Amino acid sequence: MSRTTLHLAKQNFKFSAAHFLIFDEKSAEKLHGHNYQVTVDLEVAGEADLAGRGFFVDFNVFKKFIKARLDQWDEVVLLPEKHTDMKFRREGSSLEVRFRDRFYVFPANEVILLPVTNTSVEQLSRLLAEEFHAAFKDQHVARVRVSVEETRGQGASTSIPG
Repeated sequence: MSRTTLHLAKQNFKFSAAHFLIFDEKSAEKLHGHNYQVTVDLEVAGEADLAGRGFFVDFNVFKKFIKARLDQWDEVVLLPEKHTDMKFRREGSSLEVRFRDRFYVFPANEVILLPVTNTSVEQLSRLLAEEFHAAFKDQHVARVRVSVEETRGQGASTSIPG
């Protein structure tokens, strides 16, 4: 059985966010930002649709969903909720963040706590791939591959399933 892969690499599949990586129990990056670029490959099943209509689905179905999802991470601070050295406390409309000897206070609505131990491109691509795979199942998508670049030529990708 043949499979077809749809490739989506739009200029507006991007988000700008601040983060820092935690390398080990002693070292971590300083808080900084990236202009992330995302590409999405969708392996589709249902060759009968391709033979009959000549296409699987209108690309706009996927593009709108992907863009809306990436906009949620645009112009925010991404922090790893599951790292044992990260401590969070809400104080009114602020979020106090303690990481080892560092202390930050952010507007709470400008921070997203991700269910990860590090805000690496590996983890960002995994989170997006899992979400897109679940969202696109009803469109006969068998496999989703999401690539996230933090700078041109430097990034990671995750494929779901396996």
